[in-house]
Amino acid sequence: MRLQLILLTLLFSSLASAVSDKEVKEVFSKYDTIVREHKFDLVDEVFTAKFLKDVGGKEEFIQNIKEFPRDNSKSKALTLPSKIEWKKGVRDEIYFAKKIERSNLKSNAQEPKSDKSFVLKKENGKLKIDGTISDDH
Repeated sequence: MRLQLILLTLLFSSLASAVSDKEVKEVFSKYDTIVREHKFDLVDEVFTAKFLKDVGGKEEFIQNIKEFPRDNSKSKALTLPSKIEWKKGVRDEIYFAKKIERSNLKSNAQEPKSDKSFVLKKENGKLKIDGTISDDH
């Protein structure tokens, strides 16, 4: 009986800490909102404290994002949603995600526009971006 309780406890605790597709998509939806629409109130929800410290602090990060062009267009229907592929890392609560953005529908929408790879980590029970992986070609 004790063994069964221990196994059930382990099973439920591993399920409780597992990451779902919904969580990953939510992080990247907020990421897109920050980068494209400059909604900076979401920065703490999307990026780990370590990441923000490594890039010079939250204010420095926000200033860098402000240099990106802001997407004010109402025609988001022309852009296909990003495809997110992710997998759990070997150690701790680390995950790796690749964000594949699609081209505008007027051009060849079947070909990827760009791929970006990220390191995700649980911080205070929430999944957040902890860094990026650059592909030097």
